[in-house]
Amino acid sequence: MQFRYVALVGVLLAGLSTHAKAEQGCPDGFTPNPAPTGTPGATQCIPIGSFGGSLEYSGWNNSYGAVFFDAEKGLVGIGEGQKNRRRARKEALQHCQSKGGTDCKEVLWYSNGCAAVVWGPSKSGQGFTMETRSQATLGAAVASAKQACAPNSASGECEVFYSGCSEPVPFSNTL
Repeated sequence: MQFRYVALVGVLLAGLSTHAKAEQGCPDGFTPNPAPTGTPGATQCIPIGSFGGSLEYSGWNNSYGAVFFDAEKGLVGIGEGQKNRRRARKEALQHCQSKGGTDCKEVLWYSNGCAAVVWGPSKSGQGFTMETRSQATLGAAVASAKQACAPNSASGECEVFYSGCSEPVPFSNTL
């Protein structure tokens, strides 16, 4: 009788044990997660314990851009494709200053999207008018900036000075 009890307990304990599962090609500390629609590959690796859904943990790193402007001298500085806002701002400020800017100020920052800087002759006849916009796509950023600039331009039109994107990049083990 006692042997049957021990055997029954052994069978129950064996049924409660868990089996280790392979991480299907993910590095230590990461687990596979289905890739979003339109993303190359069937799965992506996310940190263990993450619920996904957040761009920071869904297999993509954010990418930032910034635009600085020295209004007195009419100089623009661009920073794009940086891994954080601080780096994008620093790059844009240095770019503006490298052109001789002494009063460069941030006029736009964006992440995971595109930006456009457009300009046209000022209605006052002196200087120019400038607009910056960011949108999800390059075409939308340019169109939005031109639309905002046109009413303030003597010619009713503005031309693109700069357009570019800071799109998210595939996740890597190094942040």
